[in-house]
Amino acid sequence: MDYEIRRITAGADDAVYSRLSQLDKECVGAEGWSEGSFRSECEKTCGIVLAAFSGGDIVGLLSGYFASGEGDITSVAVSPEHRRKGIADRLMAEFEALLPEDTESIFLEVRQSNSGAAALYEKHGFKRISVRKRFYTDPTEDAIVMQKCLTDYTN
Repeated sequence: MDYEIRRITAGADDAVYSRLSQLDKECVGAEGWSEGSFRSECEKTCGIVLAAFSGGDIVGLLSGYFASGEGDITSVAVSPEHRRKGIADRLMAEFEALLPEDTESIFLEVRQSNSGAAALYEKHGFKRISVRKRFYTDPTEDAIVMQKCLTDYTN
């Protein structure tokens, strides 16, 4: 099956924001983003929202932003029936490619129990740097903070 990765920009159809929200909540639960949150992120000049399309449906997403030399991934979600097909890999690579050249690091948080996602991020060069206690709710859980350095600080 072929997947097309597209950047969602301001002014997208309401159905796109609705599907992004639905998919995010399907994957992460009640903490998933609302339609308005996705719309707002797309309207920011520093916001990046990517979607993986299959047959016209959004089956994966990545949202994030960049500021002051840092990138931050705020959500990655792939519908269960489309997992383990390289969609998240492609979304992460595209996000990194869209960051400004002066970006030094990318950060993200992942639920402590989400070992599959943590392994994906480690595969992409992220390292565990700290824990945020009780960061998630429903259920309450710690977050592992991860960072990928894009700059070699030894030079």
